[in-house]
Amino acid sequence: MGYFSNSSEGEAYERTYCAHCRHQNDEQGCPVMLAHLIHGYADCNNPDSILHLLIPRTPDGHNAECGLFLPRGPATRVVREA
Repeated sequence: MGYFSNSSEGEAYERTYCAHCRHQNDEQGCPVMLAHLIHGYADCNNPDSILHLLIPRTPDGHNAECGLFLPRGPATRVVREA
């Protein structure tokens, strides 16, 4: 699960991902980040926690891209030919 050693590291992550994600709500913020803030301490040692899927860690210990990251921008539609 995502680990942020200080508020600056968390803010940098939010600027990189949350601020550019369709799931970001300007009034309530990022629901994934909120879940990490609320449940992170309790779930950090729980290998079954959903938080490990939401913001996974890379093998070298860095926070990876959010599993729900969906870039803002025009919606794209995949059209399949019959």
